[in-house]
Amino acid sequence: MDKQERYRKYLVLGITVLAIFGFTGVFIPMATEQGHAIPLVKAVNSTPWFLHGDAKGAASSPSSYPGYIPIQIWQAYNYTSTGAYNTNYGNGETIAIVDAYGSPTISSDVNTFDQQFGLPAINLQIVQPFGKVSRNSGWALETSLDVEWAHAMAPAAKIVLIETPSASNTYLINDAINYAYNTTHANVVSMSWGEAESQVSSSSLAQYHSIFSYVASHGVILVAASGDSGANDGTSSPTVNYPASDPSVVAAGGTTLYIKGATSSGGSYGTEYAWNSSGGGVSSYFSEPSYQSAAGISLSGRGVPDVSYDANPNTGVWVYDSTGDQGLKDWIQVGGTSAASPQWAAIFADAQAIDGSSSINGGNVHSLLYTIYDSSNYQNDFHDITLGYNGAYYAGTGYDEVTGIGSPIVDNLITNL
Repeated sequence: MDKQERYRKYLVLGITVLAIFGFTGVFIPMATEQGHAIPLVKAVNSTPWFLHGDAKGAASSPSSYPGYIPIQIWQAYNYTSTGAYNTNYGNGETIAIVDAYGSPTISSDVNTFDQQFGLPAINLQIVQPFGKVSRNSGWALETSLDVEWAHAMAPAAKIVLIETPSASNTYLINDAINYAYNTTHANVVSMSWGEAESQVSSSSLAQYHSIFSYVASHGVILVAASGDSGANDGTSSPTVNYPASDPSVVAAGGTTLYIKGATSSGGSYGTEYAWNSSGGGVSSYFSEPSYQSAAGISLSGRGVPDVSYDANPNTGVWVYDSTGDQGLKDWIQVGGTSAASPQWAAIFADAQAIDGSSSINGGNVHSLLYTIYDSSNYQNDFHDITLGYNGAYYAGTGYDEVTGIGSPIVDNLITNL
């Protein structure tokens, strides 16, 4: 790297740090564990790392900025051209959410969430197909985040919450993904959990990939969080998160989103940067898929993430969780790429509700996204995130290994999908 290039990169990093500090009030060091902002919590007696939604703080009722409410996110990402809720979004579609342990209070919690924000009643089915689950407060918060925000962005979709009795890959992938496909007939599956790809054996990656590949090729859109510990994903060297790194899965990365004029009635898109703890990088196991190389992206392996969304806990979203976690209870401000996954799942359900699963499905979703990226529609459908750093990779013009092809301009994106 010559001196000029090195200077440019340090300048970009410095500007990003100052910008994030200015908008959030706090700059969270990458992959740190301070207070309640714990990027990754390992579930007891489990195999994989659970992508815990970073909890910044709690309140007796949800406030406005910097903790966002559904109408603010709805308007900032232009879910509709008018900025008003479309309560038919997701109609006829089924989103499966896979979470270990689930939450004993999710039914009442999502009702409280809906009443607070004027959302229609949720069509929620809770299943425990592999045996009775025990209580786990961290996963209860994750469950509230996943269910409430998938519903907020796809209000008419049916949501099936699949609760597994442990956080092992056997339950979360082998059993739950097959159940989502064979029994719930879900159109979209959201997975807000994972572990460092470097910590998974090659034989296991091959086994899991065969499951994801089969399910995706039969029409199911799979979405996973890219991780909350930066480029190293909680390890000593750069590695991507799995299952986000699987070529059959849409990987959702994280940003810091500043919404202008955020009030209880909405707000508008302001500025967006890469979240410094967003997982992302290049897979050392999976080769670069054709949908990336065909779009003019040249990498040594599968690039992660594909897309991005607000995830910084300092610009996080309000979640209602009466089970409580780590001393926080009821209204909790939550972030993490765990928030990006269910909302991207909702976007795909919204698109399918309008255009049908024959137009967008697990078999073509990556090709459609990267075709848009490589077309004149790109700037109309995505916010290109050009500032930020996750410890090994910089955000920049076009695709990058921190924010993918960018965050959505939903109304336009759905039209073009």
